[in-house]
Amino acid sequence: MTRGDRPGEGESWDERTLLLTMLRYTQQTAVEKVQGLSEDLARATPLPTSPRMAPANVLNHLRWVERSWINDRLLGGEDDGPWTDENPDAEFDEGSALPLDEVVRLYEEEAARTRAVFAEHDLDALMAKATPRHPLTARWILLHLIEETARHNGHLDILREMADGSVG
Repeated sequence: MTRGDRPGEGESWDERTLLLTMLRYTQQTAVEKVQGLSEDLARATPLPTSPRMAPANVLNHLRWVERSWINDRLLGGEDDGPWTDENPDAEFDEGSALPLDEVVRLYEEEAARTRAVFAEHDLDALMAKATPRHPLTARWILLHLIEETARHNGHLDILREMADGSVG
């Protein structure tokens, strides 16, 4: 399960290419961490203090995080995430309700959409819903999504090892 590829190693790329390559790498790693799990293991929540922390739930969370940052904040569209005031973590619950292959497919579709937006969007542009208190640029959002995905990859790595012993 250890990845042998390292994106950009020995290459000289412009900033956008490098950032999009790193985003794609972290996105692909997230998918690889859940592939091959049974439906039961994909929904297992082995951490008593984190009852929603299952591999399928984390991947579904990543899908909705990308969608929210792009659709809602960057482009100014409607926030169509499953969360509500009563259940602010509904995207985790949704991950347990969907078959794992559906969670993977939906995540891969959203990930491709995210990369397509950033391939064209001005990285210096302020997000559509910027405020004086939060004047975030597209570049900041892209870096945040790389960081968020990489951080959750660490969670997925531990969850996968706990689920079936796979490491790497």
